[in-house]
Amino acid sequence: MSPRRASLALLSLLLLAGSAGCGPGEPVEAARWSEPASASPTPPPPKPAPTSTAEVRTRVTAGMLQLDTSFHPETAAHTEENSEAWKLISLCRDSLPSDRKRTAYRERVWDGDTVWIRQYVVGYLKVSGRKLADELRSVLKTCKQYEVPDDGRTSTIVQPSPAPVPNGPDVITFCERLKGQSTRHQCTLFLTRGNFVMEVDASGENGELAAATALLTKIAPLATAALQKIA
Repeated sequence: MSPRRASLALLSLLLLAGSAGCGPGEPVEAARWSEPASASPTPPPPKPAPTSTAEVRTRVTAGMLQLDTSFHPETAAHTEENSEAWKLISLCRDSLPSDRKRTAYRERVWDGDTVWIRQYVVGYLKVSGRKLADELRSVLKTCKQYEVPDDGRTSTIVQPSPAPVPNGPDVITFCERLKGQSTRHQCTLFLTRGNFVMEVDASGENGELAAATALLTKIAPLATAALQKIA
């Protein structure tokens, strides 16, 4: 028998064996495919804009973070909270122009031995949070170093790579190297949604940039969820 005929005969035998393995009417199983999971869940639609000062105040209060020992042993309880007229971070400027139109605001601070976290939530009746983000983004284009008012330290803007959180129209992240008698790093997360802004500042152990970046990365999803709850 020629090699070609031997190959054809062998192929025929294999096909017959394969057919015998499947009973009558038993379909060959198709390849399975499932849609890949989304990299990030779709955020819920924004809530309607507030219509009164009282509503803004209520939403601001509801947006405060609840950090406990599962986040960090030193955040079992916040050490300070107030609703005084603290300003959103504005770096080289006294304040962001639209921040003067604030309606309600609240600050919460966790001050431990190795971590320092400050959360600040501001609500506006007639100003979108994205307008504040645009103003801060404009400042960051030119402000690279400044003297911190009433502090005695010099701040140098630092952009860690990779960023703690990806930047976007409603998200700004950056860090500062604060130099005085000692040098520490502080990273800032600036989030907007609807008529609300949330700012989170964080400094980690020994004031290192890596520690501040890691702390902000860890707190970012909690801050995002808190802002989505109120705006």
